[in-house]
Parts: sequence; C-alpha cells; structure tokens
Amino acid sequence: MLAVFLAAGLFIIFRFDGTADSGDSVQHFLIAHYAFKHPNLFFDHWGKPFFVLLSAPFAQFGFTGMKFFNLLVAAGEVILVALCCRRLGYAHAAWAGLLFLCAPFSFELVFSGLTEHLFGLVLILSIYLALMGRLAWAVVLVSFLPFVRSEGLVIMGMWGLYLLAQRRWKFLPMLLAGHVVYAFAGAGVHGSLLWVFTRIPYARPNSTYGAGELGHFAEQLFYVIGPVLYGLLVLGILSLLSRRKATAEEWWLILGGFVAYFTAHTLFWRLGIFNSMGLKRVLVAVVPLIAILSLRGLNFVLSWAEGRKRIQRVLLLVMLAAALAFPFTKNKAAISWPGDFTLKTDQQLAKEVAAYIREAGIRRQGTTFFFSHPYLSISLGLDYFQPGLRRELDPAALPAFKPGDIAIWENWFAVVDKGVPLEVLQEKYGLEVLRRFERQGKKGKAVFVVLVKRAALD
Repeated sequence: MLAVFLAAGLFIIFRFDGTADSGDSVQHFLIAHYAFKHPNLFFDHWGKPFFVLLSAPFAQFGFTGMKFFNLLVAAGEVILVALCCRRLGYAHAAWAGLLFLCAPFSFELVFSGLTEHLFGLVLILSIYLALMGRLAWAVVLVSFLPFVRSEGLVIMGMWGLYLLAQRRWKFLPMLLAGHVVYAFAGAGVHGSLLWVFTRIPYARPNSTYGAGELGHFAEQLFYVIGPVLYGLLVLGILSLLSRRKATAEEWWLILGGFVAYFTAHTLFWRLGIFNSMGLKRVLVAVVPLIAILSLRGLNFVLSWAEGRKRIQRVLLLVMLAAALAFPFTKNKAAISWPGDFTLKTDQQLAKEVAAYIREAGIRRQGTTFFFSHPYLSISLGLDYFQPGLRRELDPAALPAFKPGDIAIWENWFAVVDKGVPLEVLQEKYGLEVLRRFERQGKKGKAVFVVLVKRAALD
C-alpha cells in the first residue's frame, strides 16, 4: 500500500505543476527556498521556523522538491498511524494507513508547500512515542508543534491536561522546550527572547476575514475526509464514549487532541478572532487522529457481526472499498482529476504576465517590482525577499515608487490582503496601465494589471 502511494505520488509530482493553493502554499515554499540566502527566514514566525528548518533543503530543488518533502512526510504519517493502532491493540491496524490516504482533500494537500502534513507527522510521532513509553521525548517533540503551526499551542494545552491527569508532574516543564530553544536561537534576529510570543502573526483579537457560523467546520470536515470516513469517525467517537474502554492516550491525546483542535477552530471562526479565514485545510493537520478514530469506528461496525467471520470480512471489504473509491467519484468532496494537481487560474495568469514582461522588454536596470501575489516571484524568477528587486504592494511601500518601477496589481492579494485599489495606483501615484489580463476560473474571475511609471521609458 505504501509503495503504491509513493509511486502514485511521484507520478503526480513530476506529471503535474500544481501547488494545491496559490497563496500560503507558495509563500511557505518561497520562505524555505530563500532561507539559506536570507537566514532570518529560519526564524520567520509566519513561515513557521521548525517547518522551514526541515523543508528548506528540499525547497532548494524548486517546488518539486517541496512536494517531495511533503510526500515523505505523508508517508511517515501513514506508517505511524498504523503503528499507533497496532500499539493500541486495534484489529486491522494496517488499514488505518489506507483510511488516512482516503481523505480526499488531505491527499491533495500532500502536493503543496503547506504545513498541515508536517504538523500531523509531528503530532502522530509524539503520540507513538508516548504509547511506547518514551514520554520525555514525546513531550519535547510536542513542544515544537507551535513552530509548525500556531495551533500547536492548543495541542500543548491538551498534553498538559494529560500529564496532570496522569500525575506526571515532572514532564510539564518539558512542554516549554520548543519555546526556550527558539527564543534563544532567534533572539539575535528579533532583538528579544520574547519574539516567540510577540511575533505570533495570529495573536490579534479580530480577523480581517470576518466571522462565520458555529457549524462551519462540522460541514467542512465532510469536504476534507469524505462521507465514509466521516461516518466512521462519528462511530469511532461514539464507541469510545459509550464503551469507555480506552487508554489515557486514547482519551486525552487522540480524542482529546482532535476535539480540542476542532473546537478551537470552530470558536476562532465563529468569534472572528486570530485572523481565522474558516479554511477547511486546517483540519488536514489532525487527519492522522481522524484515521485512528475511524478505524475504531470500522471495528465497532465489525463487532456487530461478532462470531460471524464471513460477514465481517464482507463488511470490512465493502467499507474499505467505499473509502478507497470515493475520492475518484464525481462529488464536490472528491478529488477533481487532474484539476486539483495543476496550476490555478490566477497562477496561469501570473505566467502570462511574466511572459509579457519578458517579451515587452520593460524591465530595466534598477527596476523594482511591486506585487503581492507570491506566484509572481516564481514566474518572474525574482527573489521574493530582496527589496531592490521586489517589494510588497501595500500602502506603506507605495511612496517608494520611482520612474521605471513596475507594479502588478491583481484582484485578490492586492485588494483583500493589502487594501490597495487599482485606482489608487493610477490616480495617486501616477502609474500607467500597460496591459490587463483576465481569465474566468471555477471560483470567479482572476484579473492582473501591469502598470509602470512611464517617465523612465520616454
């Protein structure tokens, strides 16, 4: 099963050019790719320092290398999910890995530069170490989760409760290991040991993206794992709650970890805090926990036919076949082949923009590009973090325009993230439109506009 997954993964990596997401996925890649050139990026709190540390060597080989990194990470998750189930004494433990792979959106995000899968790997490895009796190593590893994704703080809290409930007091200080290590390692860059707290990018009482319904993530979970795993997950939780035959690790670290993480994101989105966008992809980080609970749910169903081996075998094959087949169906929650593995509409336009700039010859010696869409850095071949080559298209940077500089405005990052209307560039800063690019996609129209200070070209 693992060999098939790796073979399929390598085929997708080398056959398709997609990045799964055109924003954060590319941004994380750029940070990892340029970290050796700009070492301060190893301590970029948004980029997630532990993620950058592990992924940077792979990112030197381009986005293909980044996707290969996440493929190896996902393979590790598959193995550890099965090993945890075996350690817990679950029947059919090996099939937990298959259930993990059958979560459609989780599979799609393997081929990205996003942090969710590394979070899942660190989380499930920590649980496996705890199950093996290596609690000190497990707690130290968990302490680095906030430097993979900020929600690691939520998981750390649940582990703190687990240690208190188990009266393992001496391990509690180890939960601070990650913060202590990174506080000292990044103090020279940020000028303070407290940067691990003060530079958290989501530590704000409100969100740019508004708020949503309380049941939002319960609905979105369907589009992350599909109906088969959703049903098995619910049954697994019910079996745990009704039978109450479980280890402390199942209660606190697996069920507790999933519930705490899910509840936290539900509240963040409902209350409109911590800059939550209500993105379904955040749930991919706990798919290893979902796979374990789903296997428990599968075994719960099989227990209904206890003593009837033939019926059990049929039920097992039917449920596994249904889980495996769903990602290939024509369903909004299934994988869209091959569209989910190719460049998005806005990225395709970004490539057209780069081709136009090269052909038009408008780039001169000393030209600075102003843009916010991260994929433009790849298509233009520009160091995203070199101010003389590229600057953010945001209100603070706009007064720095000089004749000959080029702005590339688009209708998402420039507007939603940076609050820069096209009219401001023309009317206030005197930029002239050279070319407009438009393309209709599944999620709306993508628009790019190339502008320049004409004075340097006359």
